[in-house]
Amino acid sequence: MEINNANSEDAPLGDLTQRPPYKELDFKTLAKTDPAFKKLWQKCSGHLDFQDPETLKTLTAASLKADFGLKIDLPDDRLCPPLPNRWNYVAWIQALIDSTSPNYTDQYDPERKVVGLDIGTGASAIYTLLCLQTRPNWTMCATDVDKKSFDSAARNLALNNMLTRSKMLQTMEANALIPLNFLGVGKLDFTICNPPFFADENDMRSSIKGEGKSWSPNAVCTGSGVEMVCPGGDLGFVTRIVNESLVLRDKVMWYSSMLGKLSSAKAIVDLLKKHGVNNWAVGCLEPGATTKRWVVAWSFTDYRPRNDVARMEAIANEYLPFPTLYKIPLSAEQTLASAKETVNTQLSSLDLRWDWNAKTSTGVGVAAQNVWKRAYRRQHEKKMKERADAGMSAEDAVMGEMKDIRDVAIAFKIRVLGINTGEGDKARVAVEWLRGEDQVLWESLCGVVHGYFRKR
Repeated sequence: MEINNANSEDAPLGDLTQRPPYKELDFKTLAKTDPAFKKLWQKCSGHLDFQDPETLKTLTAASLKADFGLKIDLPDDRLCPPLPNRWNYVAWIQALIDSTSPNYTDQYDPERKVVGLDIGTGASAIYTLLCLQTRPNWTMCATDVDKKSFDSAARNLALNNMLTRSKMLQTMEANALIPLNFLGVGKLDFTICNPPFFADENDMRSSIKGEGKSWSPNAVCTGSGVEMVCPGGDLGFVTRIVNESLVLRDKVMWYSSMLGKLSSAKAIVDLLKKHGVNNWAVGCLEPGATTKRWVVAWSFTDYRPRNDVARMEAIANEYLPFPTLYKIPLSAEQTLASAKETVNTQLSSLDLRWDWNAKTSTGVGVAAQNVWKRAYRRQHEKKMKERADAGMSAEDAVMGEMKDIRDVAIAFKIRVLGINTGEGDKARVAVEWLRGEDQVLWESLCGVVHGYFRKR
């Protein structure tokens, strides 16, 4: 949806923790509420010159103030970050973190303590600012090799009273990109990164001029060489992150980076697959402008993100992770009430932890192995009968089986949803994969649940 709510300085910003991604900026509303941008808007008669560095700085400052209540001060010779794709990346990371919660809620948890690392935070510290402002329970680490950018980032964090929630570290080219020891952090929940996009100065100048492209760049680039150039460009830089992740593994829950080219995103996915990483996510940042950016994240944990977060459209299936959503179409005769009863009754009979919420028609199951296999079910039924013969009540027998499952082979969610067709509610069932390594086990579960609704 279009974000259309630029605010006056004293107006409430609303719930920033659930702020949606941008589709486009509302310049007219922004001009009504921000004096500096209003002056610029009137001067150019509503036709912004995105090749003018001062225009970009004024727009970024006004947008951050209006939509996030943030202040920013940028040097003229460092990158001025466009807010829409930066926020959309942060919103994507938030969805990734929320959908891989240890409590399987798929919702923002204000009690969950999350620690992130902004690799190469830049003069603006834009990602760190946005993460801290929109998630009050998060803390951030931020690094940069460039002293001028590092000092500017610290100034921006101080301007917004965020230094106490940040750990800043100036690094050198030879240092690790994820320096956990120097940061004094044992584990991270995510990394976020806007890497240098160009392999050398000539590559950068050619791209800025639009050479070899069918379109001209839509905005001037104020970034310096230290921000924009590194050996191998974005692919070379993110390859370094991948290589470090192969050593650190689950010390970071989600490694991620933006990439400037789709070919680079594909190459990173190929690299991950080559090293046996089977849990990744791919996204596209396209906030209404001609410039697209891509994001790739990967994890050595077995928490599976939502399908809509991890699987972007318009990319070949080979670059997408295994689907984590299975939809079950139901017959016209299957009512909403009977579908709910079927799901809860069938899953309650299995030897797994099953929590059913009648209000939301949602159940979460956790199993240590394939407990719906016929041989396992026969063995389980025999055990339950033996307990009953020994005088144990059915309830106590079930509770004896429902102990904490420490070795989780699979965790899943089943939702029974209703669609009002005008002729009554029609049911549909969605099965979501929340956790696990075994794709065969996940597919087996989908087949079993689907079988509950086949006509007999």
